[in-house]
Amino acid sequence: MNLVELVRGIGNLAAVMALAGAVAYVGDRVGHQVGRRRLSLFGIRPRYTSTIVAIATGVVIALVVSLAAIFASEQVKTAFFKLNTINQQITQLQAQQRDLETKVNTGRLVLPVDTLMVPFYRIIPQSATSPERLATIRDYYFFAVKYVNATYPRLGLKAYEVPGDAERKLTGLATDLTTAAEVSQANVMLTVTSDQNLFEGDQIHFAINVTPDIRYFQKGQVIAQLVIPGKSGASINIALIQLENYVSVTARRLQLPPFLADIFQPLQLIPDAAQMQERISKPGTYLLTAFAGEDFYPHVGGIPIVIVLTQRP
Repeated sequence: MNLVELVRGIGNLAAVMALAGAVAYVGDRVGHQVGRRRLSLFGIRPRYTSTIVAIATGVVIALVVSLAAIFASEQVKTAFFKLNTINQQITQLQAQQRDLETKVNTGRLVLPVDTLMVPFYRIIPQSATSPERLATIRDYYFFAVKYVNATYPRLGLKAYEVPGDAERKLTGLATDLTTAAEVSQANVMLTVTSDQNLFEGDQIHFAINVTPDIRYFQKGQVIAQLVIPGKSGASINIALIQLENYVSVTARRLQLPPFLADIFQPLQLIPDAAQMQERISKPGTYLLTAFAGEDFYPHVGGIPIVIVLTQRP
């Protein structure tokens, strides 16, 4: 419990105490006035009538305040009428959390989230009509279902089951405004990835990704750079890995999905790795630069890079 929750709880308790005191005071004053006037209710003695009126007044006030709170606050309404349901949901969620923790701690991960699940893609042309987009998406979806069900059950996953609302979801994807906007600007590429971590025994889940098939890197463009102090004992192999991580970060900033941003096609090292290691073992400051080896579009696959080592003046 943090300080804000503690202060809020003390404030709520003080408010309830003040309200209870006010109800008791009003009820007492009303009962006192009834007693002074020696009023009788249904022939009951004035003494008992004043007591009944005092109690009834407190009840009415509490009822009015409670009703006002119920109508004014969804939280109060929930506390009055849905508390048992919420407790049941909490119990179910806690059980699910325990199951997930057990799965994460002891289960065998088959596919991490955002892993490419099928080795083929589809391109929707910029000029495609809505029916043509739907036909392409539907064909790709059912082809993907056949592939994952032929591939991943042997790895320990349960077969994918086509949901009853699959047609509605595919239609929604085809007519989605975002997809339409992307299609209006360029061709788009459809790919299939895991939409959650899939552990052994899980049923197969996947998502269809829509990626604009535009040029993300131009041939010769500098994508990432790494400074290496000479004669520092640096390993060129480790430096190359670090540079590729920087390339991945740059690609992710351009909204490329992970399975594209993390895959590379190293076309050339200038000079080769052995000569690079020899050079950085000498005094000076060196710059390791990753250039785009070719124009890169998502349908190409891995990002083509040329890595060059130069010495700073």
